[in-house]
Amino acid sequence: MKIIGIIAEYNPFHNGHAYQIETIRRQTGADYIVAAMSGDFVQRGAPAVIDKYARTSMALSCGVDLVLELPALWATASAEAFAGAGVMLFEKMGCVDGICFGAESDNLPFLLQIADLLAQEPAAYCNALSSYLKEGISFPAARGKAVCDCLAENVRPETIKELEVLLREPNNILATEYLKALRRHHSSLTPYLIRRKGAGYHEDAVRTAPSADHTAPTASATAIRNLLTAEGVDPNTIHNLPADNTTAYAALATSMPQAALATLADYLSHSPFLTENDFSAALGYLLLTATKEHLMATGDCNGEIANRLLKNRHQFSSFAEFCTLNKSRDVTYTRIQRILIHLLLNIGNDDYRMGKSLGYIPYLRILGFRRDATGLLSTLKKSAAVPVIAKLADAAALLSPDAHAVLQKDVFAADLYEQTLSLKKNKTTPRSEYTRGIVLI
Repeated sequence: MKIIGIIAEYNPFHNGHAYQIETIRRQTGADYIVAAMSGDFVQRGAPAVIDKYARTSMALSCGVDLVLELPALWATASAEAFAGAGVMLFEKMGCVDGICFGAESDNLPFLLQIADLLAQEPAAYCNALSSYLKEGISFPAARGKAVCDCLAENVRPETIKELEVLLREPNNILATEYLKALRRHHSSLTPYLIRRKGAGYHEDAVRTAPSADHTAPTASATAIRNLLTAEGVDPNTIHNLPADNTTAYAALATSMPQAALATLADYLSHSPFLTENDFSAALGYLLLTATKEHLMATGDCNGEIANRLLKNRHQFSSFAEFCTLNKSRDVTYTRIQRILIHLLLNIGNDDYRMGKSLGYIPYLRILGFRRDATGLLSTLKKSAAVPVIAKLADAAALLSPDAHAVLQKDVFAADLYEQTLSLKKNKTTPRSEYTRGIVLI
């Protein structure tokens, strides 16, 4: 039995995700594909546009056999922690053979060389990184410059130019983090790299025509989210997609697999999508009541950023605008966004220390699976190094107090998302996370 893992957000699921699944299954002959998927909040520091159960249904209907939830603690963390937790989730399963990820580059040896440098952190790299950070540039930019400096003596000048471009692409950065995590954890998982095709990660508009071979996605997840949240777009019209591209939603038909689009249509028929600004009222309250000590203890924050947030909190108007107000040359918009999500979810630096002490993944929570994947579930129950949670009510008896505390972060995140969703659609009774069942297809 061959099992391949994919770390994903599927926010939402699109043709690029389907292409990755189809390609890795064909290349490896995998019997099963497992997705370690973020829950209701994602790595860039924002709510998922639709909830984790709908996204699980999308994944299962489009080729994934089993979806496990990546704990909220790690799903909203930095790229390094996000990747490390994803790798450890597959390690804790005890039956996964390899991990597949996409990138803008398909040069695996080159990415491995970068990952080795980042995993080892030699003195030359640390000194260069420190020097660039003192210049006041952001950490991602400083790290890229430090890597180029350290590899310059061993590669051709044109390769360094390629490296400079490579390290600016988000999926390449995440790919090196996966590879670094594999190295640091001495993982036996085989890495499989698939080059991203079609629309780029940051492309914010849907392409109007498919690729010549009809395999490349015409839209990134960013573009699809922008389409969904565009002012004046009626979610109910998704039920009546025309054959051409005369309406905004018609573009989704060229961007998403039919099964995923059907799930999206069903979801939007009874629930609105969420954005970070839907959490503005709660965030504004927390900022007004926060102390410097509390902000400093919030995940990914420090004293300098805490002072900035406190200084600017009376100018708060919305989640997104507050991120723009507080970003700077050395602190990215995304970092501010993650800090604010951590404040909302009550995730602190102490939680990260505890999570690492538990080996990152102290449980495996099933969000959904295909009915014909019972062989995979039987194998998982025998091989898993940590408790497998199929029914949330059983978790307290299966987990240590610290592990259960990590799980409660997932429950709180889901309940906050559901409560906000209910308020937006004027529903008075939000569903408790304890009442939600596993998705079966």
